[in-house]
Amino acid sequence: MSRGGQIAADAVRDMLVGLADALRTAQDTLSEAGRISEGGMGYEIPYLDFTFEVEFSEQTSNQPSTAAPILKLFPRTSSSGGNRETDITSRISGRLVSTPTHGGRPAALLEMALVHNADGPAIDILLSNTAGERLTDAFIELQVDVDMTERLIGFRPTPTQRLALLPSQTVLTDEQGYVQLSLSTGSLGGKSVVVKAEAQGAVTRLIVGGSES
Repeated sequence: MSRGGQIAADAVRDMLVGLADALRTAQDTLSEAGRISEGGMGYEIPYLDFTFEVEFSEQTSNQPSTAAPILKLFPRTSSSGGNRETDITSRISGRLVSTPTHGGRPAALLEMALVHNADGPAIDILLSNTAGERLTDAFIELQVDVDMTERLIGFRPTPTQRLALLPSQTVLTDEQGYVQLSLSTGSLGGKSVVVKAEAQGAVTRLIVGGSES
């Protein structure tokens, strides 16, 4: 393949990759909207048909030159002297098919509640799925959502405060899909923060601290 042909192939590939990325972003937006809506209804994009009309023009010269062939994104039909132009017109059609979320398995559901145990405030977490199954021996990641805390509460916790609040940032569910994590809210000085939990694509948030400490 000539250098010009390789550039053309790369350009087409970049267009297809960009289209696939746009489709994925649209699906992620719909999925997130479904999670936070009152009805909890989400939508999926099953596929996207596309057609590209592509025209390339590669110009080469019989004169000695070390310059690379010129790739133009518009047609040129004339030629003169020792120059030669090759025009390529292509129609590229296809279909991008969405992969079902989690490979078609039921989506994960993550619930959090603020409780009090013998040691003080704690977070109860339940991990299940839309089929009603409890997800056992599953890892859940927790962290203080700094940006959300600042937007909702007007307080930006320091790294020391965030680390002191959560004794562990990764927990494992038991045979019932539950896990409880004690909190150390004393370092917050009476302030509230937003704690975010993530597991298997599910995300939930909970405000802790403040008057609950």
